[in-house]
Amino acid sequence: MESTLLNKYLAGDASQEEKESIQLWLEADENNQKEFMALRSLYDITLLHLEEKRTENRKRKLLVDFLRIAAAILITFTCTYWFLQSRQTTPQPADATVMQTLHVPAGQRAELTLSDGTKVWLHSLTTFTFPAHFSGAIREVYLDGEGYFDVQHDENRQFKINTSDYFVKVLGTEFNVIAYRKNGYFETSLLKGVVDISSYDEQQNISLTPGKLVYSEKGQLQTTSIRHYDYFLWKKGIISFDHERIEDILKKLELYYDIRIENQNKSITNMRYTGKFRTNDGLKHILDVLQVPTGLQYQKDNENNFVLIY
Repeated sequence: MESTLLNKYLAGDASQEEKESIQLWLEADENNQKEFMALRSLYDITLLHLEEKRTENRKRKLLVDFLRIAAAILITFTCTYWFLQSRQTTPQPADATVMQTLHVPAGQRAELTLSDGTKVWLHSLTTFTFPAHFSGAIREVYLDGEGYFDVQHDENRQFKINTSDYFVKVLGTEFNVIAYRKNGYFETSLLKGVVDISSYDEQQNISLTPGKLVYSEKGQLQTTSIRHYDYFLWKKGIISFDHERIEDILKKLELYYDIRIENQNKSITNMRYTGKFRTNDGLKHILDVLQVPTGLQYQKDNENNFVLIY
C-alpha cells in the first residue's frame, strides 16, 4: 500500500473508495495491520509537534515546512516512540527526570510504550505527561483525558496515575481511565489484575477486581460491573455505542471531535442506538448514519465549530 494513500487516510482526507481499499488491505494480512499501526503511532506523534509549532508561529510557511518534515517521518515508520526522547533540545543533568507531554488532537488517538515497557493508548483530546525514564520507588504519570494502560508488572515499583480529582495505583495490570478535567467525570474500568483508586484527600479509597468499574457521581465514587466491553475498541480507532441514548452519544461526539453540538430536537433525546464507527470516518459520517434511525437533521457551522441538531 502506498504511503501517500495511507497518510491521506490518517489525515481523514481519503475518499470513500480509498477508505474501502485500505480496509480490504488491512483485513488481508496481519503484517499490513502492523505496518499501519506503526504509521499511525508516528502520525499521532507528528501531530503533537505540529500543535507545538502552531503555538510558536502560525505563519503558513512554517506550517507547510513542518508538514513536509512530518511526511518524511511517516515514510520512515520504523522509528519508534524513542524518537520523542531524541528530540530533547535542552541539556539535562544526568540524574534529572525529564518530563514529556503528549497532546492528542480532536478525532485522533496515540499509542506509545513507556521506558518500563508499559503500553499506553490515548484517546482524543487527551494530554499525557510522563518521564523519559522512571526513577525512584514510584512510576508516576499524569492524565487529563482518557487512556488505556497495560502496565508492566514490577513488584518493587508502584505505577501511579494522577488525574484532576483521583489517583490510580497498580503494580501491573490492564485497565481504562477516563478523567477529562473539563467535564469533571472520572471512571476506571479494570480488565486484568487489581487497581486501587483514591481521592486526593484520602477520604475515598476503592480496590477494583477484574470486570468491575468505578465512576464518580456527585463527588462520590461508585462501583458497578463492566457491561460494554466493545467500548474499549476505541484504542483500535473504533467508536462503539451499545444501546446508548442519543443525547449521551452527542456528548461523546462533542468530546471526541472537539466541537459544540446543540440538540434542539428533543424528540430524539432518549432514543437509543447501537453501532460502531471508525474514528477516521469523521463526525459528518456518524451524523449521516444516525439520521436513518432517528430522523435527525443537522447544520454544521465550520467557522464557529458548531453543529445544530433539529
